[in-house]
Amino acid sequence: MKKPSVLYIKPPDPYLQDEFVYQQLGPHYLQSYTDYHGYDSKMLILYVKDRTNEPKSIYDLNMLLFCGEKEEYDGIFDENIFSEFDLLALSVMSPQAEYAYWISELVNKKFKKQKLLIGGSHARYYLDQVKSLNSDLSFDYIVPQDGWFPILDLLEKGLPNLEKSSIFSHKQNLKEIFTPPTRPTALLNKYHYEIAGLKAYHMVTALGCPFSCHFCESGFESVRFFSEDLIKKDLAKISQVHRDLGREKFSIMFFDDVGLLNPKQTQKLSNMIINEGFTTWRAFTHAYLIVKYKSRLLQPFYESGGRRVGIGLETGSQKSLDMINKRNGKKQNVLEHYEAVKIANENGIAVDAFTMIYPWEDHSDLEATTKMVEFIVSNPVKGVDELGRPLKNYVDATIMTPYQGTKFNEMIRLGQIPKVKMKEKITSDLLFYKGTNAQSGWPYEESALSREEYTKAQNYRNSLRPKYR
Repeated sequence: MKKPSVLYIKPPDPYLQDEFVYQQLGPHYLQSYTDYHGYDSKMLILYVKDRTNEPKSIYDLNMLLFCGEKEEYDGIFDENIFSEFDLLALSVMSPQAEYAYWISELVNKKFKKQKLLIGGSHARYYLDQVKSLNSDLSFDYIVPQDGWFPILDLLEKGLPNLEKSSIFSHKQNLKEIFTPPTRPTALLNKYHYEIAGLKAYHMVTALGCPFSCHFCESGFESVRFFSEDLIKKDLAKISQVHRDLGREKFSIMFFDDVGLLNPKQTQKLSNMIINEGFTTWRAFTHAYLIVKYKSRLLQPFYESGGRRVGIGLETGSQKSLDMINKRNGKKQNVLEHYEAVKIANENGIAVDAFTMIYPWEDHSDLEATTKMVEFIVSNPVKGVDELGRPLKNYVDATIMTPYQGTKFNEMIRLGQIPKVKMKEKITSDLLFYKGTNAQSGWPYEESALSREEYTKAQNYRNSLRPKYR
């Protein structure tokens, strides 16, 4: 009997001015896994070519189709692609949900033989909503956790006919995953992100986060690491793509929630970076960890080419920082944010700071964070990037969106945060931190100050950013 085939689908990212910055790794991990097990597949990347004209339907989208290393098509969306596959597997984040429902509506109407699967963070944190979708929009299979085992199990069983919206939940031992994500050279060449003046691609070494921030879904998830062998394979693959594209110097970005976790782990990662010939790299870490370990954490990072580090310096308000619960119930002081920036900069590492505005904040809270942002962007960094430009700190200023599955969402729903109330009906177009022109979603019915006052502070902070990083 012929094995079922899979079309992996990445919906557009509605709030990105440029959709070709980072690969959405989930479907690429699953594709390499099912390819290894002998199931034919292709990768369909849907995107919006021109954001000045917002799409009104699925037929306004563009599609990029890859079969293995080969680009087969790049142009206007053609619905007939769906008829060529047995399983249509979507990886969906909440801001992409509207587009995912465009796809499911079309498939349920015109391609009734095909099976639909939805996974990703939207299926996980908005599971009740996804499960209760009406028949016109519904999916055959819902995968709210890791997708490796469920998708292979469904394929091996021949895509069984089950009740609509059947749930397949599985928490994977990541050490058992040995196939790195697919990374077609021609596809990666379309992505353009730079670190310290060099082209960069991104990867992860772990899923989950050791900290418990109340604004983050990962605050409820323990850290699970991929095997060292898989990490080395992926680094080698990315390094080879850079070389195949003619680059002598190149970079890598680690998208783990906390990429620099402790000195031992950072040294191990640094050795891998050196062995694969990367010139520079970037990772995320925590202000507390920089203050705790100082050069013990940062020296191996710097000596292996680390030039930029992302840190969640969410607020300069001690009141807000206490509410966030960044250190799993332990006190963290705003002064540590300032100290972490100073330590990194003195060690030759620029800071990419992520900051937020919260709907309970008053003018004094806003002023405290604005003061911190002004310090971050003005503090001198020791050293230059690969283009000889002075390294500079960078700041993203956003407005907090309490996604379902976060502690803040629960607290606001229960009325535990004074002066803050969420809208009764929240659609996916309200659920984003950072969109085009650095704007944020607004899911609030009530807040301590007006949206206009928060947006004014946000715009000012973002105006302080340097023109490069």
